[in-house]
Amino acid sequence: MRFVVALLLLPALLVADDEKPPQEKPEKRKTAAELEIPDPGTAIEDPSVARQEVARFDKEMREAQDAPKEVELLTRLGGFDHPDVLKAAAKYIKDKERDVAVAAVVAVARQSKSRDAAGKILLGALKTEKRTDIVCAAIVGMGRLGFDNKTAVNEAMKLFQRDTRETHKAATRYFGYIKYKPAFRLLAERLDEPIATNPADPNCPPASWWKERWEEWHGNVPYTRWALAQIVEGETFELTREAKEWAEKNGRTHGIEW
Repeated sequence: MRFVVALLLLPALLVADDEKPPQEKPEKRKTAAELEIPDPGTAIEDPSVARQEVARFDKEMREAQDAPKEVELLTRLGGFDHPDVLKAAAKYIKDKERDVAVAAVVAVARQSKSRDAAGKILLGALKTEKRTDIVCAAIVGMGRLGFDNKTAVNEAMKLFQRDTRETHKAATRYFGYIKYKPAFRLLAERLDEPIATNPADPNCPPASWWKERWEEWHGNVPYTRWALAQIVEGETFELTREAKEWAEKNGRTHGIEW
């Protein structure tokens, strides 16, 4: 009898299990190189209003008990755009807490009224910081500001060429934001999927090397394609060959050389 009851209950149990919502996978935390920086904060025209907002910020930062609260306060501050706001946020770029320092970079990168001053602050962080997260955030922030002086471009280029990891990705985004045409070929040459053409060659790197290169390419290529589309509006490229053929045919009219 117990066996019969169990059989009768089984379909109901199966249906109930099927109706359970699927377990959501935890959202992957974005790296600093993938950081999304919001639009510039709301411009404050009245200096007294800016002073009041900064005074409020300073008071609440002194009272903050942990990094998440400090991040929240910096995020709110970055919602305003004024030179006094820039000064207040910039003080925290060197904070020992990674999240606080990144939040400060984001707040600085939203100061469009003080674009040059904000860009120079971020450039200074890029040149002196040892933490990759802060360096990457600073590069993306300079791009979001449209800060494209010669030194900034040269620093981004050095980091782009140094390796193919996070700083490379951040520099790729920088070139896209500032629509830097001299980077077209460098970017286009990184479109193709890395595949061993002759694995039997004794000089061919081991499979582990190719796996690492592929994973780096896979993480970078969406940003490479995006940057190229910013540099040449209206064009998209999937393969290096496509970009090369386009540049040889149309590049000169767009100020691009291959």
